[in-house]
Amino acid sequence: MVDIYAKCGSIEDAGRVFNKMPSRDVVIWNAMILGCVKCGQGQKALKLFQQMQQEDMRCGGAECMCQSSCA
Repeated sequence: MVDIYAKCGSIEDAGRVFNKMPSRDVVIWNAMILGCVKCGQGQKALKLFQQMQQEDMRCGGAECMCQSSCA
């Protein structure tokens, strides 16, 4: 749902779904972060990326490179 809302440009709805999730994997984090980038919210994407790292979520090299270059 996060990805679908983000792709439709409804980043607020994506955020609501994201925030209600009891646990998040790297796919969900990527969907939310990249959704923010696509909606022109680079600062929010960067904050989410930092939050992901603080929660000890590890991403693979390709995901981290994409997120770092997009944010």
